Amino acid sequence: MKFNFNVEADLLIGIDRLKSVLGFESGNGITVTAVKSDKLGVTLKNNEAVIYYTQKAFFYRMLGILVNNAKTKTEFEHFDDTFFETMSVMIDTSRCGVPSVKTINKMVDYLAVMGYNMVMLYTEDTIELKNRPYFGYMRGRYTADELKTVDDYAFDYGIEVIPCLECYGHMEKYLIWPEAASIKDTAGVLLAREEKTFEFLDELISTVSSCFRSKRINIGMDEAWDMGRGAFLNKHGYVPPFEIFTEFMERLCQITDKYGLTPMMWSDMYFRTSSKNGRAYYSEDIEIPESVAKQIPKNVELVFWHYGEAPYCDDFMLKKHKALNRKTIYAGGLWGWVGHFPEHNYAMDAINFSLNACRNNDVREAMITIWTNDNNENELFTNLFGLSYFIEKCFDNNASEQKLRERFEAATGGNYDAFYEMCMYHNNFDAIKEFPNFHDRFLGKHLFWQDIMEGLYDTHLFKQSMSGHYAAYAKKMNDYTGKWEYLYKFASKVFDYLAIKTLIAENLVFAYKAGDKAKLSEISEVLLPALREKTVALHNAHKTIWFDEYKIVGWSNLDVRYAGVVARCDTAKMLIDAYLDGKTDTIEELEVERLDKVVRGFTSYSQIATPNIRI
Repeated sequence: MKFNFNVEADLLIGIDRLKSVLGFESGNGITVTAVKSDKLGVTLKNNEAVIYYTQKAFFYRMLGILVNNAKTKTEFEHFDDTFFETMSVMIDTSRCGVPSVKTINKMVDYLAVMGYNMVMLYTEDTIELKNRPYFGYMRGRYTADELKTVDDYAFDYGIEVIPCLECYGHMEKYLIWPEAASIKDTAGVLLAREEKTFEFLDELISTVSSCFRSKRINIGMDEAWDMGRGAFLNKHGYVPPFEIFTEFMERLCQITDKYGLTPMMWSDMYFRTSSKNGRAYYSEDIEIPESVAKQIPKNVELVFWHYGEAPYCDDFMLKKHKALNRKTIYAGGLWGWVGHFPEHNYAMDAINFSLNACRNNDVREAMITIWTNDNNENELFTNLFGLSYFIEKCFDNNASEQKLRERFEAATGGNYDAFYEMCMYHNNFDAIKEFPNFHDRFLGKHLFWQDIMEGLYDTHLFKQSMSGHYAAYAKKMNDYTGKWEYLYKFASKVFDYLAIKTLIAENLVFAYKAGDKAKLSEISEVLLPALREKTVALHNAHKTIWFDEYKIVGWSNLDVRYAGVVARCDTAKMLIDAYLDGKTDTIEELEVERLDKVVRGFTSYSQIATPNIRI
């Protein structure tokens, strides 16, 4: 398909990049004119197309819609709702998995086609600081030149890139080093009332802000649970948390003012310090006193983050934020931090509710977050499904499933069903539609990493067999082909591994207790060798993807985890064989009665694998 572009010169770079993404050429064909307007849409008639765009970033969304429709139509028109002024995505680069510049830029191509106009890079310590050699040491940190490259690339699409930092809590990775001793309060929180802390923050903010054109910055400030309870307490005695936090914010805003920046921050600590227990965030009975509200810096924008944990509460929380008379930004989540794939069902429910709440409360900036906790098991591009869903609901809150399907496939070249079905990793959503305890849906990661012999989550499988479910989806994913085939094949290997591992767990304890040596022999001679083989294959497939898309530093943890499963296959076979050969009368781990262990959507590997791992 060919298009003749009669547009401003600054649109041409993005157009050229998207030829390979969308599948079109420049030449004699449909004439495309671009009109800067207060409406957002595209029309095609008499072989002439007009794209109306309110800002540069949205032009490329309309281009994608034009290309897709022109394949089958000679005449059409499409217009989008422009309620949301800013639709952004935050990409986590701080969980032992740092996407390469090539990968970030590739993602930006798809974000441009979808219609995002802002990207945040979440960097706790994954930035190189000239005077802090241990800041981000052996963590795959970005150089200033790399960050500038990302900013330049996104700028050509009209997409604003904003640094997203942590300036108080969540500094665990840096505070382990002696270099940071003088600015350390607790394991993860910086030391307030310390000049060296603000000298460090000045260097951090000045370095990062010099890499981006944007004059906005996310300063973090969330979940500083134990502020004032470590070195601060020893030095200053007990000081009420809100007093510490307010004082810290005042000093921090002096730094952002110095560099002409408008800060935004995760809002939770203002609510937590006003709650009865000092920790609650989402609660209708939290009332922030007027005296407290007045001390929130006037130029700070408040980001209300809520990822949908039941019960949904975005509506009343947005009202509480609006009452503070500060700009409010909503942030949702794609639920990709609970294993190898996002849980789309829950993310979609939460997005639907939240965006409607934003509309009802006139909140015009919406963000979706790609958190990748626990060593970044979740490959970045598996999030394309949720990213497309979120942005389509921003532009059309009544978008039908058919429209969502068409837009996803047009923007990404992916198979809608294949990307959705990756979430079957978490549970059998074909059979179970409601989860009274929402955490119960996140079974997949627990089954993936639990120990073969200790089986901390075996009781879940005793109640609900999962091996057949995983086997069925291993076959389904393997049958998908096309542009993202490498992801489909990877998902197939994940499901194949889980099918064998859960089959062992569903039978091992029962066979041992019943003295069923034939079944134990099958587990030893057939299933454990099969699991070992599939673990090696999955390990290698995951490594190939990682080495292509991420900085290699950080992969080491996953090498250890996968190799650990292989080692445990060998040990399990050794123990079972010794029992079958009469060399031992018992298998200690199988003698222990299996007790229930609660599934949690935020559980880390160290809490899943075995209780004997030191946290």
